[in-house]
Amino acid sequence: MSRIRRNTLLVMAGTLSSRLLGQVRQTVLTNLPLPDVTKDAFWMAYRIPNLLRELLAEGAIQNALIPVLTNLPPAEARVFARRFGAFLLGINLLILGLGLLFAPAIAQALLWLAELARGQASPLRDPLVFEQLVLLIRLVMPFLLSISMAVLFSSMLQSRERFGITSFSPVAFNLASIGLMLLFPSSVVALGLSVALGGALQALVQLPALRGYGLEFRWHPAFRQALGRIGPFAFTTSVRQFLNLVLLSILAAYPSAAVTGFQNGELIFTTALGLLAVSPAMAAFPRLSALAQDDRAAARALLGRLLHRLALPLAFVAAMMVALAPWVVGLLYALTTNFSEANRAFTTQTLMALGLALLPWGLNQLMLRGFYAVGQVGSAVQVTVGVALLNTLGYWLLRDQGLFALNLATAVAGWVGLAAYARRLQRLAMLEPTQLWPVLVKVLLAALPAGWVAHQVAQHFGFPTFFLQNLLPLAAGGLVGLGVFVGIAYLLKLR
Repeated sequence: MSRIRRNTLLVMAGTLSSRLLGQVRQTVLTNLPLPDVTKDAFWMAYRIPNLLRELLAEGAIQNALIPVLTNLPPAEARVFARRFGAFLLGINLLILGLGLLFAPAIAQALLWLAELARGQASPLRDPLVFEQLVLLIRLVMPFLLSISMAVLFSSMLQSRERFGITSFSPVAFNLASIGLMLLFPSSVVALGLSVALGGALQALVQLPALRGYGLEFRWHPAFRQALGRIGPFAFTTSVRQFLNLVLLSILAAYPSAAVTGFQNGELIFTTALGLLAVSPAMAAFPRLSALAQDDRAAARALLGRLLHRLALPLAFVAAMMVALAPWVVGLLYALTTNFSEANRAFTTQTLMALGLALLPWGLNQLMLRGFYAVGQVGSAVQVTVGVALLNTLGYWLLRDQGLFALNLATAVAGWVGLAAYARRLQRLAMLEPTQLWPVLVKVLLAALPAGWVAHQVAQHFGFPTFFLQNLLPLAAGGLVGLGVFVGIAYLLKLR
């Protein structure tokens, strides 16, 4: 087994484990005996460190630091990691202090945008709920510090192609969060602290693999290269979190449960995206980056193979997300009567629309790595700016049309971005048109009838209801849909 394939399987296994536990965490949270408006307030608060996490942790740090660490001699790479860790700690402490101090102003800004968008008061404007929102912002802000250090540790290990502990460390985050919520199910404080505690454990479980690691508060010459990479990387990787923050701000003026319903549907989307696209792209990036420096033709061939390999599962899962959304939502979230009908409706609308976005956004994750591998981050930033503006414009124009239409804007922006990324990569000799478009046409020809048949079969076995009662329609529809997809893919010679 090749190293890339082995690493890919390892990352996918870790991602699957953490995503499944993340789904359990989401289900527990959705069914907590708290009002829907309080859950909405939590998600509004949590988006603040989540956006900054992409800027100071997962997106920027991982993609920018790995090439720097791999290009330094091993001894010098360790020195750089100690000094950069100290630098990152200082930045996070500063942001944490500002977040704690200005939490009321942050809450006011979020609600101002919601009320500007829809011209009506937000349910979160209630004095008691607003007080909870401010408290939750303060409770979740330490999550940024802990997750930033966790991602730094992961980057150090991944630069040595050690993917084991880094792939499974998010499991610690989810277990801690779930445990605290189950111990104190009616506590708003426990809900807020659950993510901060989880982030701290995610960092701590990686420390044994970094024997002798410590912080050193000194400058390093490679900081310039790292910081130069982090800016563009931070922008390209934080776009989705920024768009979600804009969307949640709009949804804050919707009826209660709209914010939580979006979060429920978006988690299923990001789980599929992480498992089927982000994990393989992350595992292949070190090898793709190395090939791009020495053999552009080999890098282009590798990128083409990966696009083909990813398009098949992405297309099938996207079709099932759209076709079977009502049953998926019932199985994953409808455990108790605390899961309201409004929450069910909002979650289903979100999942159906984001299913249409899975294929383009999944392939975009891989194509972005193609830009990073050849050092053309500026080209990726230009396209990403356009995609972000288009997506935001769609949110604004469709702000009164419901969650399905709002999230449909994400699908449209994803397809436009796919075409733009592909065109730029062709100019960089990293992609041939025959490596992408014929494959996309074929997988869509297989996915569309598979989704239609899956929906008809699921309806035959029963309409969406509570928990396990959705299992038979979901399994029957999914299996028949898979058979149709595989059969058509075989006829179209998609292998």
